[in-house]
Amino acid sequence: MKSYRTLVLKYRVEKLPPEAVAQLLKIQQEFRQWAWEWARSGGKTPLPEQRPLKYFAVKFIYAARAFDWLRSHVVKHGFRPPLVFDAQLRLNSERDVSCGVFVDLPKREVRIRKWGGGTIVLPLSEEDVKWIKDRVEEGAALVFAMAWVGRSRRNHVAAFYVALVFRREVKPIQPRRLLVVDFNALHNGVAYAVVEERRVLEKGVLRPHIAKIIHMERRAAELDSLCAQRGAICRQAAALKSRLWRLLRQWEDEAAKKIVKLATQHKTAIIADVPDDESIRQLKEGNYSAEKKIMLNFGRLRRHIRELAEWHGVSYREERLYSTICPLCGGKMEEAPNRRVACRCGFETNRDEVPIHWAVKLFKELLTPSFSTIAIGIMTAT
Repeated sequence: MKSYRTLVLKYRVEKLPPEAVAQLLKIQQEFRQWAWEWARSGGKTPLPEQRPLKYFAVKFIYAARAFDWLRSHVVKHGFRPPLVFDAQLRLNSERDVSCGVFVDLPKREVRIRKWGGGTIVLPLSEEDVKWIKDRVEEGAALVFAMAWVGRSRRNHVAAFYVALVFRREVKPIQPRRLLVVDFNALHNGVAYAVVEERRVLEKGVLRPHIAKIIHMERRAAELDSLCAQRGAICRQAAALKSRLWRLLRQWEDEAAKKIVKLATQHKTAIIADVPDDESIRQLKEGNYSAEKKIMLNFGRLRRHIRELAEWHGVSYREERLYSTICPLCGGKMEEAPNRRVACRCGFETNRDEVPIHWAVKLFKELLTPSFSTIAIGIMTAT
């Protein structure tokens, strides 16, 4: 089975010459118009004749074949596709074969070419180099790259993005157990349990540093309220929000690694119990405390677990499991203080552990031969 992982590099547009940014935006818009027409026609729209649009169209079709979601997202969701390049990774002194993107690890740089405006040279951080070397050690190869100019979803600042796509062959793990992951607002924690027939082997709850996050959220809100008065305060608020984002991202990465490591160690399939989008929307728009609304943003953690699971050959499925229905008698349970639930039959537990009890009860039904790995898509900013 082919498995993919992507490293997304982000650069401030100020690192690029203004004329290069303007030309990239023009080419990007022209290519996206062709890609939309191509997807709408079912792949019948002819390739553009002029370069570099023809080059990008050929590489885009190759990527669309690798990722089934790419064509449907352009049509159904208005997805704005990136510019796709062929790519080469130099680990030592390999000959440059003139691909569109050339990743030179010895020089710690990435070169963007074949876009019609010369060569763009951008630096690679030590963290990026380590990530690439780790993937190579796992047997992966750089298969193509993507680039686009867009705005960050976090702070809406314009940036230039380069995505390096790695692929490897992985043998799917045949699951013998289940790893149930119950997603909640992060201050309640992400509950997990390794389950086999009739028993729980291991369980726990993963939480970020709640007190620190709430303190930073409150301070950022205070600075935002003063931002209109002084420019320096605006910069402080932006810097604090960036620190908060990095704190959450670091925790998400560590939590995802722990979950998938457990899955590989115990040879499990992952069952993710994720609240539906409408429930989360109602919480965000309701009376949920402002400083805790950030705790509802577990989408990246969810995607990262799914991506890592696929990379390691671990089966992953999202399944809604009961949290207020008694696993013993099937009756409706009543909520008690401190997130506990109780049933008339005498069953009582923490609400977040109810899905685990249901996974034990439905073990054979959840662990079926048709259980398949969900392929991860590459998420790009627009």
